[in-house]
Amino acid sequence: MKLKTILLGIGTLCSVFTFAQNNEEILFSPKGIAEIHITLADGKQIWDIKNEKANDDYAGKVNGSMTVKNSASSTYSGSDFYTGKILIDGRGNTSWHHDKRPYNIDLVADDWATENPSVLLGMPEGDEWCLLAFWNDRSLMRFQLASYLGQYLDGIPWTPDNRYVEVWINDDYRGLYALTEKIQRDKNRIDIKKLDATSTDLTGGYILESSPADGHKSTPIEIATQIKTGPYDINFVFKYPKAKNVTQEQRTWIKSYLDEFGSVLEGHDYKDPNNGYQKYINENSFIDWTILHELSKGCDNLFHASVFVQKDRNGKLDMSAPWDFDLSFGNSGVYTEDGNWVKTHRWFGRLYQDPRYAEKFNQRYEEMEPLFNRIPEILQANYTQLDESGVLDREFERFPQILLDFVSDGEGRRTPTTYKGHVQFLSEWTMSRNSWVNINLGMTNEEKGERLRNTKPVIRVMDPEGMAKGSTFEAKVMKSNSDDNKYTYSWNGSTNFTANSTRRIAQAGKYTVKIKDEWGNLSLLSDTLYVGVDPWVDPGTSIKAPETTFFTYNNPVKEVLNINYSASKDFNLSAQLVDIKGAVVKKSETPVHPGYNQIRIATSGLSGGIYILRLFTENGVVSKKIIVIQ
Repeated sequence: MKLKTILLGIGTLCSVFTFAQNNEEILFSPKGIAEIHITLADGKQIWDIKNEKANDDYAGKVNGSMTVKNSASSTYSGSDFYTGKILIDGRGNTSWHHDKRPYNIDLVADDWATENPSVLLGMPEGDEWCLLAFWNDRSLMRFQLASYLGQYLDGIPWTPDNRYVEVWINDDYRGLYALTEKIQRDKNRIDIKKLDATSTDLTGGYILESSPADGHKSTPIEIATQIKTGPYDINFVFKYPKAKNVTQEQRTWIKSYLDEFGSVLEGHDYKDPNNGYQKYINENSFIDWTILHELSKGCDNLFHASVFVQKDRNGKLDMSAPWDFDLSFGNSGVYTEDGNWVKTHRWFGRLYQDPRYAEKFNQRYEEMEPLFNRIPEILQANYTQLDESGVLDREFERFPQILLDFVSDGEGRRTPTTYKGHVQFLSEWTMSRNSWVNINLGMTNEEKGERLRNTKPVIRVMDPEGMAKGSTFEAKVMKSNSDDNKYTYSWNGSTNFTANSTRRIAQAGKYTVKIKDEWGNLSLLSDTLYVGVDPWVDPGTSIKAPETTFFTYNNPVKEVLNINYSASKDFNLSAQLVDIKGAVVKKSETPVHPGYNQIRIATSGLSGGIYILRLFTENGVVSKKIIVIQ
């Protein structure tokens, strides 16, 4: 991805993003969803693939062969494909223990030992790749969204790219994965100087990864090469050079550099442009990396894990390689969209206390706003691609338990039971988070009030499927998360502002909200949330959009399919359920009247699986895919 246009204005830096009018520019896999077929050598089966980190009797990587090719719906060219030998093993910590597992892939020559770097699906040449499995991210998009944004936040020296693929291992369908560049020193990835035992210049290059205090592994060599960074107590392990290859001199040098940076950052003169923190870091990388992680609010990104820094020879320290976003964007123990996160943590909190740095950070965030505001469109385009390709159906059929693990979380929402519901939650959470972060870029209460007055609140639906089937559900709006500025809320134009950011919605209607702070600043009016009513018809005006069919229904379906249908005239509505062979297995005919109607179709007796709901409406026949569960 490339930043399309940057314009310099008088006294300010602003950017104008110019995007293509078609969807390719906003698709994570613009040429479609390709296929990967892996065959294990020597009669090995999928359970023979082990994971060193999981301590499951790891016996090394398994030999195999891999073919990367087009599917019926992808349009890659021959130079994007691969047919050849690979080594495969498991990856991840907790993610390894699910039915659908992530893997590391090394491309090798026929001798199984020589590296065989190749271009895969248009991504730069490399010999090390990974297949990420999405088990904890049921939107299937968090890592993809973060990677997409990271490409535009080009102060970060390198952001890994990825493509959606469907994977087969020994002809067993394993579902949707992200084929992803692996973090490694390489001219196409983290492009820093080579550092080995013979290097006399110790100033670079290094790649370090944050780690829990006991390291990612318990081997003596790993523990011996940990680095604790002085006053900020950050624990790093070596990503490059490999831990077993790091010399004591190299370890001592990079630890001293980090300790010195930390001490200067804590010092009285840390703002000094020559001898302060600017001497040690490329601050553009710190700003862009922090913006990405402030927006996404991932639970691992506070130096617990998956935080990477790099230092090239004779260069400064960079934040690099954004990674591990499955428990981010509201999908973790830090669900709510309010509250400072990375910006006020350790290194970043001290940096933000420098007014010059803070102003530069704020300007950069505002510069990226045109891109952030397109996130709902980006997510919808990619959901449509996945849905229309049929991959969501195949993924659900193979791993139905991923969606059907129906739980409540700490914020009170119920985990959506459809991919569409998860994408809706991700979209609403991210845009609400963006609003909160933007308001709190204000350095004073007056500035925050001004930002609030230019903010359109986002109403978050906490149970998308419940809303679709007409059940009572909760809607939420961002909180202030501040002891000295408590927000109050007015719903549907009421003059009564209450302290409750949550509203329980039990009936059809149109819902809007405004936010007021303690100094009387009012937000803009939110977009309208339509519940059980046709959004194209506004009773307050004489304007009616062109005829359309508006209805909602529960999906997946257990026992009863509830269809909420908005009719414009009296007629008999026919409905059919059709199985994958084309046979009509259920049908009904119901008189409907102008306004809201509910049609119920019992699904008891049907086998679990995918069906087509066919409605014969006043505007024609409409077909929708549904999933019946038992």
